[in-house]
Amino acid sequence: MNTGPAASYSGLRESLEALRSEGASFGDLPVRHASEWAELFPAQASPGTTPLEEIALAPSERRLHRESEQVYRVLSVAAAALCAATAELGRPLLVSGVGGTDLSSLRGFMRAVEHARVAPGAALLLDAPEAVRTPVVGHADYDRERLRCLRRMGLPLADGDLPPGLPDRPATPFVPVSEEGRLYLRARDEQSSAVDRVAAALAYSREAFFSANWEGMAVVADEAVRLLSGIPEAKIPELLGKAEREGELVHAIEFETAILRGPSDVRGFLLKVLGIQAGFRGDQDSALAFFRAMREDAPGLSPEIRAQSHLYSALTLSKRKQRLAEAVAEVEQGFAAVEERPDEAESVRRERGWLHNLRGLTLFAERRLGAAFEHEKQALACMAGLTDASSAHLRINLYSNISVLQEKAGKHSSALQTWEKFKQATGASNAGFAKHHAYRSAGLRLLVGERDAALADLDTTLFNAHGLDDLFHETEVRLELGTLHASAGDREAADEQYARAEATAVQLGDPYRIAQAQAGRFLATGSAAAARSAEEHAALSLTRPGDADTLAKAVREGTEPAGLLPMPRTKLNRPFDLINFQD
Repeated sequence: MNTGPAASYSGLRESLEALRSEGASFGDLPVRHASEWAELFPAQASPGTTPLEEIALAPSERRLHRESEQVYRVLSVAAAALCAATAELGRPLLVSGVGGTDLSSLRGFMRAVEHARVAPGAALLLDAPEAVRTPVVGHADYDRERLRCLRRMGLPLADGDLPPGLPDRPATPFVPVSEEGRLYLRARDEQSSAVDRVAAALAYSREAFFSANWEGMAVVADEAVRLLSGIPEAKIPELLGKAEREGELVHAIEFETAILRGPSDVRGFLLKVLGIQAGFRGDQDSALAFFRAMREDAPGLSPEIRAQSHLYSALTLSKRKQRLAEAVAEVEQGFAAVEERPDEAESVRRERGWLHNLRGLTLFAERRLGAAFEHEKQALACMAGLTDASSAHLRINLYSNISVLQEKAGKHSSALQTWEKFKQATGASNAGFAKHHAYRSAGLRLLVGERDAALADLDTTLFNAHGLDDLFHETEVRLELGTLHASAGDREAADEQYARAEATAVQLGDPYRIAQAQAGRFLATGSAAAARSAEEHAALSLTRPGDADTLAKAVREGTEPAGLLPMPRTKLNRPFDLINFQD
């Protein structure tokens, strides 16, 4: 399956098409999950299909946040479709050379292997999974990540067990079915001009970012940096114009091009892309080097890109407590790059706002909550009158951060009031927003003793999660509700929530969460059958084997498992562990 790094989901598409050709219908998945199916098969999308970005959260360039609900949902639906099709056809799917597919697809196959363990009739067989592609460029060597994915499939592979056995390009020409794939070909077309290729690379970077195609980002950005050195400065406006026509880049929240003016800015953009993919794979040292290189040997660099260089360097450093002082120094240098001036551009003021936000977060890490709050307020002041997408994104984050700061300071009532103002300030009312907003409201209300109101908010979260076919969060919240009721002594209500969590976890295809729900039912009812089933399902977990073993031991020994079951928190966001391979 040497589908190459061009576009996410290529390997999954190939397998799903093979199953379709054998007569698989995939049940109701293509209709029930039309938004995700449209990402897998864009040409088959029905008119009026809700875009996935309207119902699920994306990763964030500005916060260096790699978790993507959108990618999770696509991979989860693809995995469920593979399982449903093999059960429907009554025979397994044989996947040859799975290690050679695009990284997103590999994560999807990883999810499918685990899902198949709890889906009757589903079966996937892996032939020569250790065969991988020769990396296209050094920065795009993702063999370590592939090894982690294959190990997560239960394969006993050691370091060094992935000798390149496939060429760096597929044996048959890559035929794109998505905009991401088409842009990849344009960015690497050796018959095209350097201007056209770099323009396509800028647009491709954004497409690949949203589909978590970090390998493709590395390939294209690395080549584009080298091509850029041969482009005259006079050609940069033409290049940027073409990039803007290639994708929605001008005033996008992520990877905008409106602040790019000269060759050093374009180079900085591409080095940022390389830094982001390195950071997302966990290589923070390389990420920091790329982010700092954005401002090195960069004549005419715009203040916005220079500030971003410091911002992303500081964000990377802030992930390590022992390097917090370095992060603060980077932020201060960033402030110097966008120092307030009477005639400054709005984009400069916005960058200063992002820096104030990060300075607040570093102060929060130092437990200096009052000073952190002041910087969050200064960031809000920088946003006054700004209406572009990035400013709106920051404004939302600031209200959230201020509420979190108040919560951590023990001012729970103030945190709740700010959170309610946040809802009014954003004006958002879609189901995705309501799901997240109501959940945090519930957590804060529990902290101030408003249990009935908290339960009503959790019901709102569940209502919206169910309406979005969001099995992941519905399962999580029902598990938490079960534990909340159990802790209050209401075993009947607890058992009801655990039973409903078990049903959604089965649909999710997650052995660990099935085991959690069954352990909860054992806690609530003392059912020996639930205890046995919890042990059996815990043994099937590939995502969280250590936690599953601990849970199974507690149930087996008759230890109260309540401490191993989740309780409501104050933020719904959490890692999508079922598709993650990072250590």
